[in-house]
Amino acid sequence: MKGALDWGRLLAALLVIAIHTSPLGSFNAEADFVLTRIVARLAVPFFMLCSGYFLLGEAGAAPGRFRRFAHKTLLLYAGASLLYLPLNLYAGHWQGLGLADWLRLLLFDGAFYHLWYLPAVLLGAGLLVICRRLSWKCQLGLAAALYLLGLLGDSYYGLLAYLPPLQTAYQAMFQLFSYTRNGLFYAPLFLLLGAMLHQRPAVLTARNFWLNMTGLATALLCLLAEGLTLHNLGWQRHDSMYLALPVAMWFLFRLALSLPLSPAAALRPLAAWVYILHPAVLVVWRGLAKAVGWQAWLLDNSLIRYAAVCMLSMAAALVCQKLFDKMRQIY
Repeated sequence: MKGALDWGRLLAALLVIAIHTSPLGSFNAEADFVLTRIVARLAVPFFMLCSGYFLLGEAGAAPGRFRRFAHKTLLLYAGASLLYLPLNLYAGHWQGLGLADWLRLLLFDGAFYHLWYLPAVLLGAGLLVICRRLSWKCQLGLAAALYLLGLLGDSYYGLLAYLPPLQTAYQAMFQLFSYTRNGLFYAPLFLLLGAMLHQRPAVLTARNFWLNMTGLATALLCLLAEGLTLHNLGWQRHDSMYLALPVAMWFLFRLALSLPLSPAAALRPLAAWVYILHPAVLVVWRGLAKAVGWQAWLLDNSLIRYAAVCMLSMAAALVCQKLFDKMRQIY
């Protein structure tokens, strides 16, 4: 019954690529905003709900599982950071960084623009493990409060213009991290929702299906209205956090859990590889397009750019997974 989570993670990885390549950007800016800054914002929370579901869902298992999870995630983070080291050096991203800058980079922002997820999921899960003896309601209240505070540094940043003392406080916080979309404000709520859904086994009935579909459709409409309104108001400092997003994720994940799809274990590492590799693939694609002089087709056409990066990322992910499997067999 968890096969939809495997397929969902792969789809989420492709939505993350959409965020970074703007598939509709050369056709309609408003449509691209809806796709990449509203709809695709479901992707990372889906990853986090999956992590919360499997990592934190079983009572009493969280500390031991967290240690194993932290070890694997730190190794992945170190490997991915090394992979993007040449790009960072070439682009000069790390020139003139002091100790505080390095701490912000490694603990919150990530060693490359998409790698923020790894320290975020570690910090968020660690906080929930520390709070595991609290009741679900207390944990939910704390996670929701942190998320609401994060909203003011993200999509609702414009409100701070009417609250000067708070604006000063957030400006001070942004010396510690660049975004509130991080392991402190963003990750705990989605990880906790995944853990809570582990405690509520999904049952596939016609009634439950339509309840989840209705809830999801309503939440998505609210998310669309919220995102467009905030965009038009010019309030957004970033666009990762919305009020309707956790509600949409609750119903989406419940729906996914109830679908009678067989597990597809091979897709799990594939989705992770696609997520890690796609920025490198995008850089290679840009270089190739410039080398052959076909920028108008291969780069300026945003849909072709998106499709190419998706397909090449999938191919690179398959190759890397094969090599990784062979190395594990040898060592």
